Parts: sequence; C-alpha cells; structure tokens
Amino acid sequence: MCVAFGSARASDLTDQRGATVAVATPAQRVVFLPMPAPSTYMAIDRSAAHVAGMNPASATAMQSGILGRIFPSFESIPTGITRGAGVVPNVEAIMALHPDAVLQWATSGEEPIAMLDRAGLTVLGLRYGGQDEVEGAILMMGKLAGQASRAAAIVERQQQRRAALAAALEAVPAADRPRVLHLSRASDSFAVAGRDTYADFVIRIAGGRNAADEIGGSRTVTLEQMLVWNPDVILLGNFDTATPDDLYRDPRLQSIKAVTDRRVYRVPLGGYRWDPPSHESAMSWAWLAGLLHPGRVAIDLRADMRGWYTFLYDHALSDGEIDDILRTRLNGGSAGYPRLAGAR
Repeated sequence: MCVAFGSARASDLTDQRGATVAVATPAQRVVFLPMPAPSTYMAIDRSAAHVAGMNPASATAMQSGILGRIFPSFESIPTGITRGAGVVPNVEAIMALHPDAVLQWATSGEEPIAMLDRAGLTVLGLRYGGQDEVEGAILMMGKLAGQASRAAAIVERQQQRRAALAAALEAVPAADRPRVLHLSRASDSFAVAGRDTYADFVIRIAGGRNAADEIGGSRTVTLEQMLVWNPDVILLGNFDTATPDDLYRDPRLQSIKAVTDRRVYRVPLGGYRWDPPSHESAMSWAWLAGLLHPGRVAIDLRADMRGWYTFLYDHALSDGEIDDILRTRLNGGSAGYPRLAGAR
C-alpha cells in the first residue's frame, strides 16, 4: 500500500508534448514506462512508495546498481507493464494498477502513447533527449510529486555544475580536447553515439571532442570506421556487457590509440546508468571531465558523490559503494583510474 504524504488536489500539468493534463497531486500511484524516470522520481520524492509500476529495464538497473539498496522495497514494484522489451505498454496490466498518472515517452500521436490515451488513462508525456528536456522532465515530475521546490533544487545544482565545468574548460584549445568515442555496444558489433546525442553533449561538456561527430544520432559502424576514427578515449555504455579488458585483448583493435594508451572506461552505474541523462548526470560530467582533464578539473569525485547522494537520497555512501558505482575493478587497469579508487 502506498503511503499518503499530503492531501491530493486537482492540478493542471503541461507535459512535454505540450498537452495540459488534469491530475491529482501529489500523485499516490504513478506508472513509469521511460527507463530513467522511476529513479528520478524516487530521488525527488525521497521514496519508492508512490511508484506503482515501472519498466523492467529500470528494475534491472536498480538491481545491478545501488538504488536497490537505498530503496529495497523496489523489488515489490510491478514490472509487467510492457509487451516485450522497450516501451510498448501492456495497457491491461497498467490499468489493473489503478494509477493516478502514467508517464510515457512524449511521441505525440504515435502508438505507444496513443494506446494509453485511448484507454482513458491520465498520461504525461516525457522527453529526455537533451539537457533542457531532462530539466523540464525533472520539474514536471516534481509538480506531480508535490515536490516542486525540491525538483527545482536538483535542476539548479546540475546547472551550477555545468557552469563550473564550462568555466574550468573554456580556455582549453581544440587540439588539447581528447577525441572520445562512446560505444553503446561493443560485445558483438560496434554501435556509436554521433552528434546530437546525449553522449555527444556529455563529451563536449567534459572538454572532449566526439570522434563520431561526422554522423548523426546513434548507429552501428564497421571495424574499419573505428580504426579510421582512432579515438583517444573510448567509453563503454551500460546497455552492453563489454569491458575495457575485452577491448584491450581484442587483436583487431591494437592500433587504436585509446587501446594502446589504456584509456577505455566502462561508464559508472549509480542510482541509474550514468550514460543516459538523469538526476545524477552532474556526477557523470565530473567523472569524465576529471579523466579527460585531471589538471584542470579540481573536483574530488568521491567527496562530490557523497554530497550528491546525501542530497538526492539521504544516503551516506561507503567507500565500497563508491567503488562499485565507479566500477573501479572493471576500470582499474585503465589510465588514471587508480586515483579514483578508495584506500585498500
């Protein structure tokens, strides 16, 4: 049973497809189809009590990361709200949860959200592509949770970090900005993030250049193209199983500078995966900026993470938890990473 945290009142919320939706706030039962959204809502609400259903991929991230330890009740949240993988809704299962609101990707007029609209559910469309959209999503969820001021504080802290990194790195010439390649898949083929992706935004904010900026969006590329790009740094995403050691041992990749210099890193996994945008993104920016420009970015990442986790979750991180989030074992053989590990 969900725990009420105040009297609900009728509110009109404008979602990120531009629709004005009447919803009772603070909402007591919310279903989330977008994968990053439930962890963000838990951080805003400081509770898992009002998450009535979520995408099974969200639960996987919580199980693999730290959020499952912070909110152990997540295991009882229903996840059978999609038909197969992705965000195609199981409308009957969602209706059975009697939600006050359902959050779905804001693809207005497209079937995954239209199915929910036709069922008469209260649907809020979400966009998470660019940082401005992420901030808008956080603010919208804050209103839904009856926690508008807290959501605004999360957004403000992210904006402050963005400004601080811009100030620290603005004088870095292009020639000193490493060429970074983000691989969302590397275990059986190579899928890269080109320009106009969130990975591209993170690379730029951290003082790098996207090695794949000649292509738009995300796509699969050939080994030959990887060799031509010859990135200085490779990031491995959290939706694949590849590790830095896999690339270091791959005979096909031995001419790539990131491999020979041992600058391949698996992206951390915290309250949510750090490669897509989320309420934890400011930490991911600092993580990458510190790896690319350790002499210019003076952020003590471990101390910074402790401050963020206290703020977001009222949780005091242990050294072991920080190591797990940063994947210090998987990344321990990569350049610059031993300094991020806790004392042994």
